[in-house]
Amino acid sequence: MKIMFINPVGTDAYDQHMLSIIESVRRKDIQPSVVHLPKGPNHLEYHYYEHLIAQDMLNEIRRAEAEKFHAVVIGCFYDPGLREAREIVSIPIIGPAESTMLVACSLGHKFSILVGRRKWIPKMEDNARMYGLRERLASIRPLEIRVVEMAAEQERMKTAALREARAAVQQDGAEVIVMGCTMESGFAEETSRALGVPILDPVITSWKFAEMQADMYSSLGVSHSKVYGYEKPPKEEGWL
Repeated sequence: MKIMFINPVGTDAYDQHMLSIIESVRRKDIQPSVVHLPKGPNHLEYHYYEHLIAQDMLNEIRRAEAEKFHAVVIGCFYDPGLREAREIVSIPIIGPAESTMLVACSLGHKFSILVGRRKWIPKMEDNARMYGLRERLASIRPLEIRVVEMAAEQERMKTAALREARAAVQQDGAEVIVMGCTMESGFAEETSRALGVPILDPVITSWKFAEMQADMYSSLGVSHSKVYGYEKPPKEEGWL
C-alpha cells in the first residue's frame, strides 16, 4: 500500500524531517511518500496562508487518488482543507489534529494541546469544537515559538514543551498531552518518560491512523461517508 504525507507549504525544508519520523514507525509493507507544494508560504500560522495553498494542496490530493494511493495525511495540525478534500476524493484523508485528538480521547479522560503561539489557540478551540471534543480538552498552552523557529531551535522547543506539558498535567488536569504542530515532533517519547503520561506526536499518530484507514479502505472499501457533509460536487457543474 502507498500513503502520501503532504507538507502543505511551498518549501521542501520539512520533508526530510517528516520522512525520517515516518520511516522510524511505518509498517514495512507500506510505501511512504512525503511531498510539498510547488509554491506558497513556508508555514500556515495565518488563516490567509491556508487560503493561498488550498488549490495546490487539493490538486496534490487528487493526484494521490489518481496514482492509487490508499490514504493521504494533510501534514499540518490546523487540518487545512480537510473537509474540502473529503468532498472531492474517495480515499481516506487524515488530519493530524482530528486523528490525534481522537486517539488522545482513547488514552485518558482529558487532554491538553501544546501550540506554538497564542495566535493559534482560537483555531485549535474551533477544531476541537467542530470534532465534538471540546469537553475533553483540558487546556491549550502556547510555547511562544513560531514554526520557523521550531526547525532551528529544537532544544528551546523541547524545554518549552516539557515545561508546559508538566503544567498542563499538574494544573489543568490533563492525562494526555497532544503536540499541536507537526514540527513539534521527534521527541514525544522522551517527554512522556519524564512526565509519566502519554505524549502524542502528531506526525506519528496521524501516520499510524492513516495506516489503519488505508487498511480499512483497501480491505473493506471503508472511507469517509459521501452522504450529506462530504457529498461530492456534481461533475455537470464543471468545477471538478
